Amino acid sequence: MNRRILIIDDNQDIHEDFQKILGGRGNDDASFQNARSAFLGAVKSTAGTGPRFDLVGALQGAEGLKALQRARGEQRPFALAFVDVRMPPGWNGIETIQRLWAEDSDLQVVICTAYADYSFEEIVEALGASDRLLILKKPFDPVEVRQLAVALTEKWNLIQRDRERMAELRRAEQEAREYAAALERTNKALEDATRQAQAASKAKSEFLANMSHEIRTPMTGLLGYGELICDAAIPLEDRLRYGEIIRQSGNHLLTVLNDILDISKIESGRMELNNREVEPAEVVREVFSIMRSQAEEKGLGIAVEWVDPIPRVIQSDPQRLRQVLINLVGNAIKFTERGWVKLRVGTEPAESGGAYLRFDVVDTGIGVDAKHLPTLFEAFTQADSSSTREAAGTGLGLAISKRLALMLNGSIVVASEVGKGSTFSLRLHLDALDTYELILPSGSTDLAAREAPPVELPLVGRILLIEDGAVNQLLISTVLSKAGAEVHVADDGRSGCRMVREARAKGAPFDLILMDMQMPVMDGYQAAETLRREGIETPIIALTAHAMAGDRERCIAAGCSDYATKPIDRLALIALCRRLSGLERTKAALPAQRASAAPAERADGRRG
Repeated sequence: MNRRILIIDDNQDIHEDFQKILGGRGNDDASFQNARSAFLGAVKSTAGTGPRFDLVGALQGAEGLKALQRARGEQRPFALAFVDVRMPPGWNGIETIQRLWAEDSDLQVVICTAYADYSFEEIVEALGASDRLLILKKPFDPVEVRQLAVALTEKWNLIQRDRERMAELRRAEQEAREYAAALERTNKALEDATRQAQAASKAKSEFLANMSHEIRTPMTGLLGYGELICDAAIPLEDRLRYGEIIRQSGNHLLTVLNDILDISKIESGRMELNNREVEPAEVVREVFSIMRSQAEEKGLGIAVEWVDPIPRVIQSDPQRLRQVLINLVGNAIKFTERGWVKLRVGTEPAESGGAYLRFDVVDTGIGVDAKHLPTLFEAFTQADSSSTREAAGTGLGLAISKRLALMLNGSIVVASEVGKGSTFSLRLHLDALDTYELILPSGSTDLAAREAPPVELPLVGRILLIEDGAVNQLLISTVLSKAGAEVHVADDGRSGCRMVREARAKGAPFDLILMDMQMPVMDGYQAAETLRREGIETPIIALTAHAMAGDRERCIAAGCSDYATKPIDRLALIALCRRLSGLERTKAALPAQRASAAPAERADGRRG
């Protein structure tokens, strides 16, 4: 409770009287009797108890205003002021009250007057009719003074409490509005998230359904034609045709797996580029050569058009650049039934400075509906995801291409019209063109002139294959044996390590070790670590079906020299074996015979 009262009167005795009336709790002592006598003369006792007030006095209006300002600055405002009317030589009571209210509009005021100078009407006319003002006629009763002090300070406190409650209500109302707005935003965000989650769930469900189709279709070919090719009654010509179908089905399965691995690496941020000097024209020739047969199989024309001179050499990752272009050209061939596919290559100025090396893949295919363009490059999304769609695929090719383009400091944009074809443009950002050596490649459809395959140099030497799978044992040992190597086979890491030690002790160590990394008894990681601890320096190639980011590093950390993934690429595996061990010889040094290779020798001494 605020019971602070300001007394403004030019008579010091009046201040003492107010102190006696309002400053103490006991009312029947001699000093109080004297105060009553000063006001009223001899009257009956007004003994009683009441609240104690905190009184501050001022002899002039200006002094009272300063006291009020000081109290407000200290956060200890007055609730009530008793103000005398006549206070010469300074402000009179009316002017003093006006100044007090200008400073503190909540102040309750009692003006004390004998009506010698102003009537009630004049006071009201000067100060206005206000519930903050009471007029007390002199002489006045001390009891009346106390009652006014109690009532008006209580009124001031009630006003402040009501104001605080109203402020609290306004704050609560504002908080409620903010909460309602936040709740509405949250609900909207939840609705958006729900829609996105449902869309993502639908897209991934469709993706999984497509993957089931994409995997089962070639698997049907693999299993079906694999069974047919084993029939001894099948003519050789049919067997060769069935073998080609099996090879194509296997390549399709490998493409599906590679797409899934690539998007996994990209989304986890573990896709790394191998930037080096690249000849863009050579990459284009390779892409054209690879994709030409696909276009010709569908009866489509395919061409390369050199629009402008281009840099002879740029810094980029040739493998990923080739992958993006193959994806874009392959996509164009897939969705074009008649007409042609063209790869236009040129340059153009870049808005942010420098230039773009631009590859436009233009087709006369079915085009893309405008409503599908915003999601065309999203993972697990296909423009036509229905079960009746005509084009096969994982739906990951464009998503992978878009993200690889960003990693290559480029972008992919698309322009398309249903029924009239599409243009997918890969733009790689370059420095200013005058910093490069520019060339204008020649030729168009003749770029893919077939070249004679390079002569394969056979392997020589002893290779140990440590592999627990019987199918892979037979396949890999046959590939290496036909390439010219002497192959020995172990079923697990422990027996493989034993064979390495025995061969070393006999003075005929192996020239190379190929080791599966996931085997029973002792896996490849443990076997590689064991051999390295024993001082065996023979090169070790890790063979594993694990092709995720970090798998190669784990194999190298275990002691392997290099890493190859399953399913194996025959030519790449032979080249890797040749590079690591030097197991090769020139064509001139080869003996004239060598029509076939000897069977591989197993750990148990049997041929197989």
